[in-house]
Amino acid sequence: MPHDENIDVLEAIERETTDLFAQANRLVEALATRVGLEVTHFRCLSVLCRQGPMSARNLATLVGLTEEEAAQVVDSLERDGYASRRREADSNRVLVHPDRAAHRVRVEPALRDLREAWYALVRRRCDDLGLVVGLMAESRRLTDLVTTLRIQPGGFTM
Repeated sequence: MPHDENIDVLEAIERETTDLFAQANRLVEALATRVGLEVTHFRCLSVLCRQGPMSARNLATLVGLTEEEAAQVVDSLERDGYASRRREADSNRVLVHPDRAAHRVRVEPALRDLREAWYALVRRRCDDLGLVVGLMAESRRLTDLVTTLRIQPGGFTM
């Protein structure tokens, strides 16, 4: 494939990826609304359920919040029964724990409905989904490119 065609393909991938992220954000907004949470609260709860208990500082980093914002979200999640803070017995660290029962009762029905609707849309194209999963997994290697760009001052030119 000639160089210009490669660039065109990469630009098309960038456009499609941008659209995909925008759609994913709208989907998260819809799920959060359905569950009755603010989007940031939903994202924090999702991270806690996926990755397990963690400090509010770590949660802030993973979700892209300040520590103060994360503390406010955790306060709200605690008040609403979605999470709790617990001091570790062997240290002074306080970790935020998701309430799995609340998640199961309040969040999982919305996720189940989403999966069922998604399956209805794609059930005849499952082979294509395997290809998409592989492509997405490979695209995570872009993180290596970000590291390279940070290390090499003149490492990226157009």
